[in-house]
Amino acid sequence: MLARFAVTALLALSLLSGCGYFRRVGECRRLAVRVNGALGEIAAAHDAGGATPASHRELAGRYERLARDVEAHSKGDDALGRTLKEYSLAFDETARSLRTLADAMEKQDPIAASRLRREMGNLARRDKTLVARIDGLCAEP
Repeated sequence: MLARFAVTALLALSLLSGCGYFRRVGECRRLAVRVNGALGEIAAAHDAGGATPASHRELAGRYERLARDVEAHSKGDDALGRTLKEYSLAFDETARSLRTLADAMEKQDPIAASRLRREMGNLARRDKTLVARIDGLCAEP
């Protein structure tokens, strides 16, 4: 009788931990759909808008909304939650850089504009690193 209880308890524990894994995978997939969709819209808006101060400010608003969406998915203080918060901050930083770039363009400050474009290249590289970390954390059992 005790052996049957132990087997039942172990089975229940494994099912519960498995459910947590599938729940996290589902959340990761929903987040991926949202982020990929938003980044696709941002790319299309960038291609359509040209490099004007107004278009950069509009893109900044899109990045800020995306940052809020990602922040909403960063539940908890586990590795995934902390990485999602960092990802959200990266989108906020991109938005700030775009607004500052728009200001530099309006002031016709080519040195500041060039520096900000380099900074945005660094942000894009950091984005790739964060995405790889998120992918790894979402795939972890």
